[in-house]
Amino acid sequence: MSIITKIQVQKLNKERFNIYTDSGNGEEYSFSVDADTLVKFNIKKGQSFEPFELEEILNADQLRKAYLSSIVYLSRMMRTKKEIDLYLTKQEFLIDTIQTTIIRLVEEGYINEEKYAESYVRTSINTTLKGPTIIKNELLAKGIHNSVIEKSLILFSKDKQIQHAISLCQKKVSALSKYSTNQKKAKLEELLRRKGYSANIISIAIEETQYESEEDDELQALLIHARKAKKKYEKLSGWEYTQKIKTVLFRKGFPIDLIEKAILILEEE
Repeated sequence: MSIITKIQVQKLNKERFNIYTDSGNGEEYSFSVDADTLVKFNIKKGQSFEPFELEEILNADQLRKAYLSSIVYLSRMMRTKKEIDLYLTKQEFLIDTIQTTIIRLVEEGYINEEKYAESYVRTSINTTLKGPTIIKNELLAKGIHNSVIEKSLILFSKDKQIQHAISLCQKKVSALSKYSTNQKKAKLEELLRRKGYSANIISIAIEETQYESEEDDELQALLIHARKAKKKYEKLSGWEYTQKIKTVLFRKGFPIDLIEKAILILEEE
């Protein structure tokens, strides 16, 4: 049995108290609790308790600490169950304490994953050009259930997805001037896939984007690659030289008639 000999306010946290006890070997520091736990268990000087009673007090205090710590964490922004779990785990709370705390936070409305998902989708729509697949994967990584995510993604309408996909294409297309029309299309499609858009949205966005090169522009883009190929294969001659260049340019998506024209220009240079 231990007897409480002194209760002392902590210097750095006036809401917590250090408890000193004597178990027969003199006074020594035993544990600390916050004001709420102190009142709840009516802890006072001269009080005696058994080990099982101390365990109950410490468990209650840990739950209190985990709860208050979570409230502070949640005050900055909405969080998911998984985020709270990771946060409390880093603070080395026990699994049971974490699970009990999360249940309480859900019951009191501090954690609401439906509202979280809706808010996340709205923010993504308004501040980024991410497609729905990317947004979904990000929410899954935060521990949101798939059914909750699918419901929240209803906010990302097809029209809005098309607008965002077209915006991405328009931002990218100016940087593709050295590529053939076919290459431009392929690169735009790949961009939209990486950004999380479906095949249907990609098809519509590509169709609405002005990416086709005028013949003169296409020829100029082709000549950039043709001159590089000429330099690479300049040691060859005749049919082998011509075929090597044609093969390189054809693989880059340029039409054969334009390739023939470019080869003629190279011969004249």
